Order: sequence, then C-alpha cells, then structure tokens
Amino acid sequence: TTDDPTEELYRPPYDPSFTINLPIPEGAGADPRSDAIVAQLAQNLSENKVAVASRGEVPGIYTVTADDPLYDVDAGEALSGIQFRVPADAQSGGGADDPITILDPMSGAFGPFTELRMWEVDVDHDAKTLTASAAGLFHYNNDGALLNPDMSPSLARPFMGWGTGSGLSYYAGLIHHREVEQGVIPHAIRFAYSCAHSSDVFREPATKTDQPHPICGGNTNADADFAMDMGMRLQLDPSVDCDARTTPVPEGSDGALETRFLRMFCHALQDYGMIMLDGTGPGGLVIYMENELTADWAQHIGAEQWDSYSYIVRDQTTPDDGFVRGPSDGIPWSQLRVLAAE
Repeated sequence: TTDDPTEELYRPPYDPSFTINLPIPEGAGADPRSDAIVAQLAQNLSENKVAVASRGEVPGIYTVTADDPLYDVDAGEALSGIQFRVPADAQSGGGADDPITILDPMSGAFGPFTELRMWEVDVDHDAKTLTASAAGLFHYNNDGALLNPDMSPSLARPFMGWGTGSGLSYYAGLIHHREVEQGVIPHAIRFAYSCAHSSDVFREPATKTDQPHPICGGNTNADADFAMDMGMRLQLDPSVDCDARTTPVPEGSDGALETRFLRMFCHALQDYGMIMLDGTGPGGLVIYMENELTADWAQHIGAEQWDSYSYIVRDQTTPDDGFVRGPSDGIPWSQLRVLAAE
C-alpha cells in the first residue's frame, strides 16, 4: 500500500490489452524448447551472477510539466528536427547505453501521453539540446484510447523514430518505484539475456530482434535448442512458495524491505512472468528497473551491496558474491518455464 491513501494508484503504461500488462492465462502451455532453454539459463546463472540493473543501462523516468522548456532533439536519422519538454533535473542514465525516458502528459506537438526514449544521450541544459544515437516517440497511455497516428493501440511501439533492440520502449516491463511502493508489480518484467544463447528470431510482443549481437563476436548459438527468442515469456513455477523466500542482507539491515521486494518480484514472475526484450553479454541475465536517479530505491528496497540489488534475487547456485545462501534464498531460476507463443 502507499503511505498516502489519497495518492492516485500507479498503473503500468500502455494499453490494457498489451501482452506485458496481462496475467498469464490459466492453462498456458509450455514452449517445446522450454526445458533446453531453462537448463541453459540455469547453467548460465551458476557461472555468471544474475544482475538487477538500477543504474547505468536503465533510464530514469522523468515527467514534464507545462512550465518546462522545450529542447531541440537530434538523434540523427532516427529522430531529429523536433522539440520536447525537459525538466531541469533530467539526467541520462549512465553506462554504455546512457538512456533516458521523458514523459509529457500533454504534448502540444504530439498529443497526450507522449513518451520520448533516447539511447546514448547527451542532455545539455545550457544549450537546451538532447543529442543521442537513437530515439523514438511513443504513446504511453493505459486507458485504451487510440492515440497513435494510425489509430493503433499503445503497445510500446514507436509512432516516430526507433524502439530498442526488441522494437519496443525501455519503459515496457520496467520495474517502477511506485509499483514497489504499492506492493505489487502488475506486469511482466523486462529482462536482457545472453547474446551467446539467443536466437535471431523474435515473437510478440517484440517486433524485431538485434540478437545475436556483435558484442558476442563468434560466440553465438542462434540455431541451438537452448537459444532464447526475443519476446519469449518465462514463468516461475506457481508451486514455489514466494512468501517463504528469503535473502541474505548487507550488514546493518534488518532485511524487511529486501525480503518484501524479493517476494513481490517472485509473485510477479508467477502471475505475469518475465519477457526477454533486450540482449546482454555472454552468459548474462539482467533484470531492468527504473534508474536510481528517479526511483530512490533505498527507501523502497533497502540496502545495496556493491551499488546493486542483484544479491536479493540470486539463489544458492550463484557464483560467490560474499553471501552464504540456502535453498530458500532468492529466485529458484531452474524452476522457470518458457511459455508457448500465443
């Protein structure tokens, strides 16, 4: 629950019919390659630590007001020659991707609920410019209204410019601080998966794939049974008792917030699942959260270890990260399954 009962309930972005916003239907079948994919994933996470990104490769989520100034946007062939409002505190996320997401509830140029996502962005508040390697405009309304120029629903697809490697917005499936504050993550969770264990195929909700990515060099297995497709949805076994999951915590923490988040995350994996919407380095798996810049995660999740919350979701098979774990700790990653394409 929220601390303020008068505060409006946060709901995830995009159309209510969007796959990411829909619970996994009862009786959903498994993909024929599920066992091979999950076995490889579990092996990867026994050799490479699962990561929860709250800095660097994930964007802050900024919402503008009518008083914020217009900045010139230059993202080359992707999106240029437009202006977009930018709040004074807006910063890029850092890391190699250096992203940002800016929401305008009432854009004069593009209409209500317009989202600007940018990749490798430089925010120059003095010159009032946004310069990036790629960018896209999306409508993020979650009321079912058809705001896109072609009258299509808001499904995290750009109506101008480009999406991410999956074709969708960063915001799709991103864990938002308001959800954690409220105690429920009401959507499938966005994650990035190993380029060495990804196929060159995609399925909905993805509209394309950039995998296997060149960062893998020749270390790719695109045609293997264990190769994951962009857009694949994974579900944690519903028989796992999420409310009994535990986590080690850094010294000085009582573990209450960290355990609360773990169990909330666990329930989301059972009810909505997690969807591959990006790639990462060989053997990796990265969970995407809103950037610390706008989330203030410490008050919602508790203590970091090595500037990260990754330790919370790691199970007892993880490589050493300084904690001792037992069978109830973290997420039992080997108990996932890949759902069949809809």
